[in-house]
Amino acid sequence: MPDYGRPIEFGTFITPSALEPERTVELALASERSGLEFVTFQDHPYQPRFLDTWTLMSWVGARTSRIRISANVHNLLLRPPAVLARAAASLDLLTGGRVVLGLGAGGFAPAAVAMGA
Repeated sequence: MPDYGRPIEFGTFITPSALEPERTVELALASERSGLEFVTFQDHPYQPRFLDTWTLMSWVGARTSRIRISANVHNLLLRPPAVLARAAASLDLLTGGRVVLGLGAGGFAPAAVAMGA
């Protein structure tokens, strides 16, 4: 498999559990302490068992200093592009350039429609 001339980077894919929010944040902090490059979170706003991804990313960004932060991926059906771009730009400025933006159409359209998409 080609590497496209870029180094391989590693990160975590953390389920943003609202049942154990402290554990969710601790996993992100452990990711930074262990030297990983990324910490990512699912973005499923219609899932009541999950924390809101942007709120979580902001909290993790404030509690860390080096690791890059991203959703895996943002749901464009429920996050209007202009608002999402503004949120990403703001958090990127507040974290010193550590936000990575991933976009997707959403894999659960009926759930998104139920929330008003």
